[in-house]
Formats: sequence, structure tokens, C-alpha cells
Amino acid sequence: MRFASPELLLWLLALPALAALSWASARARRRALARFAGGVGYVERFHTTVSVHRRIVKRLLVGATLGAAIVAAARPQWGMSLEPIESRGVDLVLLLDTSLSMAAEDIAPSRLAYARHAIDSLLRTVPGNRVALVTFAGRATLVCPRTPDHAALRLLLDTIEPEATHGGGTALADGLRVARRALIGDRDESTDHGRAIVLFTDGEDHEGGTEDVAAELHRDGILTFVVGCGSTRGAPIPIEEEGRRGGYKKDRQGRVVTTRLEEQGLEDLVLATGGRYFRGTATEVEIDEIAAALSRLDAGEFHTTLRSRYEERFQIPLGIAVLALAAETLLSDRRRARRIRR
Repeated sequence: MRFASPELLLWLLALPALAALSWASARARRRALARFAGGVGYVERFHTTVSVHRRIVKRLLVGATLGAAIVAAARPQWGMSLEPIESRGVDLVLLLDTSLSMAAEDIAPSRLAYARHAIDSLLRTVPGNRVALVTFAGRATLVCPRTPDHAALRLLLDTIEPEATHGGGTALADGLRVARRALIGDRDESTDHGRAIVLFTDGEDHEGGTEDVAAELHRDGILTFVVGCGSTRGAPIPIEEEGRRGGYKKDRQGRVVTTRLEEQGLEDLVLATGGRYFRGTATEVEIDEIAAALSRLDAGEFHTTLRSRYEERFQIPLGIAVLALAAETLLSDRRRARRIRR
């Protein structure tokens, strides 16, 4: 046996205190009555119509009512049954830019740190969906295939750093191709549920070719939501040396490189796929809008699992409490009239 809310059982500790308080109150009343009657020997004259024993029984019934009600509130459970749980939702790929430019700090604390926090917020907002994670810099990597286990995906997300996967450059088209394969496999597959890609990037693209991939995504009915990370004003790119900041990235002429949010290419991408573009903000209102858009997609049934469920047995102590309360209400504390024998 187990209790769903075992902390409520602590209220049972109050019952002895209530019993002691009731006994002290009854004793105080008896002393006051003795003083009024002129002595203990005269008290019985005032109990000709009241049964002391019945009053004790009524108090015990009140205590039983309270105790059983507390046990019922704690929800005792025993016995188990199997309950089918249907998993429904959409397929989603989180596509994260991990190029060195994502270390820029024009959105606090950095572009990549913002993107990781925004992804974490999105995962908490859209539970039940199957989600995959793809990162791209010089080339793309499927970090986590589609899974309903969002907690495991968040653990992987915490390990991602700029250029943690591959070396320099940004291959956006390659990232989109890997994200598409994560959704539909190497060959097209029919589906009855929605599919989408949420891309977090600063828009820098050193390879090109996104137009062809965008046409494939549109043909497959895969919506693409893009979150632009950074600002059009731009910021320098910090670099680390031996685990510590070592200044900023410079070009061949020794000038500090400034990276800017390239929105035009990202807006063209969402126009080609029928998605939406958002600029990343500290308040993350764009995450709420993406979650709302995902909730409007057709949800399909992924699989059905059997979950063990304890049977609720609170009805038993609750019934005892009701019976004890009814008995206390119906039981009179008056003495029975004695019949006089002739």
C-alpha cells in the first residue's frame, strides 16, 4: 500500500492533542459544576438526564471521523492496473547554428547561449512531440534523432559550444538537408501528422544552396520557423585560448571581425517554405508564437504504451468517516428513562 499524498498523514499527530484538549475541557467543566453545586457529591444531581459514557462515545466517534477523513485525503492506493497511454504530437527538428560567430555577445549572454535557453523553453512548452537535434557549422551533424524524451535532449543541448562539432564556416544548406532526413528518412514517407524545423542561426552562410533545399522542404510540407540570433548592428567574435578569453577574432589584416545578423537570406528561406521568421529577443516572446504555431499542426499518434497505475482506495476510509459521523449525529447523549416497576 502507498499514499499519493503522504504528507497529509502528519495531521494525524494532531488527534492526540485534540483528545487531550477535549479531556481537559470536560474536566474544567466538571470542576466548575462542582463549585456551582456546592461540592463534588452534588454533581451527580445535574447528570440525571445526561449520560457521561455516551458523551465519551460521541467524542470517540468524532475522533474516528477526523482520522478516517485524513487517511482518505492522503489517498491510500493498492493494487495495480495497466492503463494505455497514446502519444500524440508532431515531428520537430531543432536546427542549431554552432559556428564561431554564434559566440558573439550582441544578444546577452551570447547568441548561442540565447539559442540554447530558447530551445529549452520551447521543449518545455511543447511536451509530447518527437524532437530531433541537428547542429551545423562547417558541416551538419545529427546530434539526437527524433525522440519524445525531452529531458535527454536537454542534457545533450548543455554540452554544445561554438564549433564543438566541426571546424569553421557555416553550411546552412547542409544543416537543412540533415534536418530533412531526420524528419522523413532517406526516402519519402507518408505521414498524417505535422512536421517542422525550427532554425536558430545568425544567418551567416558560406556555402549557399539553400534555395534548392527550401524547395524540397516546401514539397514535403515541412514548415520552417527561423529565429535570428543577434543584431544587425553586429558585434566582435570572442575567441578562447586555453579555456580563457583571448581577445577577438581578426582578419588577415589584423582588424577585428564584426559579425552581423543576416536577415535577408533567412526571410527568403521562410517565404520559400511557408514558415515564419522571428528575431530573437531576451523576453523570448517568439518562442511562445512558435509553440502556438506548432500546436495548430495536425497531431498524429506515434505509439501506445502501457503505464502501471495504482488503484485508488480512498473510498474505504471516506466511507468509515461518513459512517462514524452519522453515528455520532444519531447517538443522543441523554440517559434512557428507567421504567418504574409496580
